[in-house]
Amino acid sequence: MLKQLLKYEFKATGRTYGGLYLALVALAVLSGFSLRNSSKDNFASLLLFAYMVVAVAVAVVSVMTIVTRFTRNLLGREGYLMHTLPVTESQLILSKLISSVVWMLCSSIVGIFSFAVMLLALSLNSAALQQLPELWQKVVEIFRMTGSSGWLWLIFETLNGLVALVSSILCIYAACMIGHQFKKHMVPAGILAFFLLSFLQNWLSSGVSSADMLQAVSDPTLGGVDVSIAAPSAFTTLFGLAVSIAFAAGYFLLTRWLMEHKLDLE
Repeated sequence: MLKQLLKYEFKATGRTYGGLYLALVALAVLSGFSLRNSSKDNFASLLLFAYMVVAVAVAVVSVMTIVTRFTRNLLGREGYLMHTLPVTESQLILSKLISSVVWMLCSSIVGIFSFAVMLLALSLNSAALQQLPELWQKVVEIFRMTGSSGWLWLIFETLNGLVALVSSILCIYAACMIGHQFKKHMVPAGILAFFLLSFLQNWLSSGVSSADMLQAVSDPTLGGVDVSIAAPSAFTTLFGLAVSIAFAAGYFLLTRWLMEHKLDLE
């Protein structure tokens, strides 16, 4: 049933994102060529401004879709239908979560791709473009020198970013459920809950990070090995990942519990 829920989610949100993505890439190409031909032309500046507006719109729509799809579909009038389906609360939450994560990743990829396309169009037939193969060789050489540690770092940072994204989305869901408990002040309560939950998570992460740095300064060696630089970074990253996973699980469990026991669609 989760597969059917995901199919419905992507079908409901795909039309909005598809148009924005096409507009962003098209404006990136037009802006790049216009700026290359005449950097002081008003039309080129207008295209660049339009590109920036659409880029901001993609970011805003991505965040707003996370909120609206959860609140309207599960906590609003549509919730009467969704909660009568033969699915569990966990499946309902997961369908929203997976869809939101995919669209957020797509928005990030399209944003980076469009910016790269604009730079490519701007620097076409220029000396900067001819230096790209050399730059790529330097990147390959760095990973060759670091060996497996370089790839492990890249994989770990990617995982860390993905977990942070999942944790942030689940934090929004938990805040929406908390706000739903205050019928007369749902929006302010939800916003306040989100900032309080985020503050608690960031405070815990930064607190241990500061303690870790202080220990590294006071005792820069460990077993005869200098760890004054490497250890704090590694420990902080590992702890940040653990905190994100723990809070993500907590947000999910809180959202599910409130949805099971405190949901009131009247």
